[in-house]
Amino acid sequence: MGNKALWRKAISDARLLLFFLTGLLFCFNWLFVYLSSLIELGPLGAFLQTLPPAFEKLSGVPFSSVATPVGRISAAYVDPVVLFSTTIWAIGRGSDAVSGEIGRGTMEMLVAQPVTRLSVLLTQALVTTLGSAILATAVLLGTSAGLATVSLGEEVSWRPFLPGALNLFAMMFFLAGVSTMVSSTDNFRWRTIGVMGAFYVVQLVFKVIGRLVERFSWLLYLTFGTACEPQALVIDFDQAWTLSLKYDGVLIGIGLACYVVAAIIFCRRDLPAPL
Repeated sequence: MGNKALWRKAISDARLLLFFLTGLLFCFNWLFVYLSSLIELGPLGAFLQTLPPAFEKLSGVPFSSVATPVGRISAAYVDPVVLFSTTIWAIGRGSDAVSGEIGRGTMEMLVAQPVTRLSVLLTQALVTTLGSAILATAVLLGTSAGLATVSLGEEVSWRPFLPGALNLFAMMFFLAGVSTMVSSTDNFRWRTIGVMGAFYVVQLVFKVIGRLVERFSWLLYLTFGTACEPQALVIDFDQAWTLSLKYDGVLIGIGLACYVVAAIIFCRRDLPAPL
């Protein structure tokens, strides 16, 4: 009975944000395909040739591939709208797992039910993971809908975009795991979100510096951004599944480790009395 209540509460807390982000990602990726169809390959290729080599290093993909229909559409997978939406979901739900409940004064009510603390955390993690899968699917379905309804001058399959969508899922799983771990140590959700925001920015800075400055390339080993390459996985479809196992395996593996650490901390810590 207690577990059913946990599921109902977790789904109720997440459904509004999930519904909004799912609609946004589906519509945005559909629209992106249409907007890509308006760009002529010739002028785009000529423009990309004029850019300094540093821009190509920063993008992580060859500009010659970006000038193709698949390459143009793949840019949606690293567009700020997509990355910001998926990050909001992962950090938002992960931060709510423990510190959010404590901050609202509802954690005492949850642990007072005939359930274990592990069940409380596990339910949150499963709902967040399921939501991440739904959002990644919305990205892929939006692209597929665009390919089915928009003329690109040549036939483009949805299959090359699948590894990119899976990589987005792995990124969300990783960020949710890290957020849950941080949340398990704190009593205030805003502070958890602040820590994760700073972490995300630092990781992006590491990736940019590591790519642009050769002597600091070792920074690429310290950022999850190295394994978050959905556009590259779409463009390099021949190597996509090999790279996907590597990148997604790292992200999901670290995410799982963070969830385990979060469970240990949460099961052992004292909970403050609700104010």
